[in-house]
Amino acid sequence: MILTTILPKGILRYMSNINDTTILSLKTKKQVKELAQMRAKQLGIPLGTLVNAFLRDLGQTGEVHFTIAEPITPKMAILIDEMRTEIANGDTYGPFDIEEAEAFLDDIPYEPTHKN
Repeated sequence: MILTTILPKGILRYMSNINDTTILSLKTKKQVKELAQMRAKQLGIPLGTLVNAFLRDLGQTGEVHFTIAEPITPKMAILIDEMRTEIANGDTYGPFDIEEAEAFLDDIPYEPTHKN
């Protein structure tokens, strides 16, 4: 078969790397693996795909990003409970269309929290 069209280099690189895979074996605690598999399943993404994405990003950028969800503080839990009570009691504003919402927000006095 003779190639009679011009192909971008990126496609040729991709075609030459399709079967260029290797096996990565690592040790981790069973609980860590099971939790990671559960989270990956919740996202609908195979764990191997997530690991590959992590490794690819590390290789390309040299960066590693970690995110830890912050627990709800007692103060935040109180505020959430207060808001839920207000909603249940009908003590809310609205519903608004966009113009009414903008007018409502424009009427709220603004006081900067940081004074120079």
